[in-house]
Amino acid sequence: MTDLEKIEDMYPQLKFWGIEVNNPHYHGCVFGTDVYINTLQDDIDWLKTALHEASHYENDSGNLTNARLVEVLRAEGYADRQSIRSFNIMFG
Repeated sequence: MTDLEKIEDMYPQLKFWGIEVNNPHYHGCVFGTDVYINTLQDDIDWLKTALHEASHYENDSGNLTNARLVEVLRAEGYADRQSIRSFNIMFG
C-alpha cells in the first residue's frame, strides 16, 4: 500500500484525483468530496496536499477562493497546521 493509499483509506468518503496543472504554485483543491492533487508536484507534496485538502473538507464550508478574506486566510492557516501535524504523525 502506498502512502497516498493510506491517506485515501483514512478518508473513504473522499475521492482523490490526480490532475496536471503546469503551475508551480498550484498544489490541489477540494470540491465537495473530490480532492484534486497536482501530479506535477513531487510525491511528498501529494501527501501534504491530500492531508491539507482533507482538513478543508472536515473543517470548512463555503467559498475559499478569495485569498484576501480573513476567513480564508484563517482556514488556510488551520489546514496548513493540521496537515503538518497529520503528516508528522503518519510519516515522521
